[in-house]
Amino acid sequence: MKFTVVTILPELVEPAFAAGVVGRAREAGSITVTSINPRDFTTDKHRSVDDTPYGGGPGMVMRPGPLLAAIDAATGEGGAHRILLSPGGKPLVQARVKELAKLPHLVLVCGRYEGIDQRAIDRAIDEEISIGDYVLSGGELGALVIIDAVARYVPGVLGDAASADDESFSAGLLEYPQYTRPQELDGVAVPPILQSGNHAAIAAWRRTEAMQRTAARRPDLWAKFAPTKADRALLGKAGVRPLHARTHLALVHHPIVDRNGAVITSAVTNFDIHDLARSAQTYGLARYHVVTPIASQRDKSEYVARLYAESNAPNADSRAHALALVRTAASIEDVLAEILAEYGEPPLVVATSAKPGAFPAAERRTPLELAVEAGSGSAPMLILLGTGWGLAESLIPSVSRVLTPIDGPTSWNHLSVRSAGAIVLDRLFGRST
Repeated sequence: MKFTVVTILPELVEPAFAAGVVGRAREAGSITVTSINPRDFTTDKHRSVDDTPYGGGPGMVMRPGPLLAAIDAATGEGGAHRILLSPGGKPLVQARVKELAKLPHLVLVCGRYEGIDQRAIDRAIDEEISIGDYVLSGGELGALVIIDAVARYVPGVLGDAASADDESFSAGLLEYPQYTRPQELDGVAVPPILQSGNHAAIAAWRRTEAMQRTAARRPDLWAKFAPTKADRALLGKAGVRPLHARTHLALVHHPIVDRNGAVITSAVTNFDIHDLARSAQTYGLARYHVVTPIASQRDKSEYVARLYAESNAPNADSRAHALALVRTAASIEDVLAEILAEYGEPPLVVATSAKPGAFPAAERRTPLELAVEAGSGSAPMLILLGTGWGLAESLIPSVSRVLTPIDGPTSWNHLSVRSAGAIVLDRLFGRST
């Protein structure tokens, strides 16, 4: 495979291939890496490749003439896939790395200064790639990242071809923990399963560890990962409950406040029972609790849920499963006691509110921050949704976390509680596919 780097600083590129896996692959001829300098295509005595930007502003912009000539020379008659390293490009991910490895020739264009003339991009760039949401002095380090990542998939580069398929991100998961000698270090031994010689058991352990590590450390990756039936069985055998499976949702009808801030009790509606139960089922939650101190309202909720659970009507199965998640409670404290009895430990109690300053004593979390924090442990989680004008904050001392409000591009922030609940669950547990 061939890599050609278009750069005004080839001295930054060449030393990277003096050693290491990619350097040895270059020496062996498995890959070729060359560089082309746009300064070699200038016509003035100063070999200038930049000029001031039209419209004013700080810094300089790379001129299109020398750059286009360099890209054309790098591409050659055989053609190539031309990539600009740019913070405005799509983030580099492992799946794209594997796709790029199938191409015979990559031309990696390294910008400098404030950027390059847009006309050069429009004419001679096939794809823009970013290696992260930060700014570097130029694209050379990004080009080296791409070369290193892509070259690992070229036959002959790695000693063990399977290594590239058994690393972090290759299967959408972080890699499992690795161990080597000594067998014990400061009183910590290598897990016995890795010393058992049972290759099937070792593979199962590694797969389980990879899934657990990904769910805890990178919920954004976990949201894109689709566990197979075998994966779910492994997690079950390991006694691991994913965060969604130990999350409880509670729709609170008391204590809540009205528009004037007075503490009230709201009435339960059929929509309250049905819609959030269906959301809870969609996102795999453990339970959905309807909280009201009024016994007749709890009886109504239980009757509606039981009616669907016992129904034999066509297409009733999916809703029956959802309604089977419904539980009723006279208070939030009763829900906490029920969860404590089931799990043996109290839940992390998370409040929701449309008000930016709600629950000032609780720690604020975005959905992603909450997923990372709660996902790294084993405790259950209880998410509270308030009806009326929101939860009566002073009457719910168990709240220790509060989610940031749901905000759109307008100043309107008055979603129904059922819509807000669905959005919260999707941001916590929805798959980004």
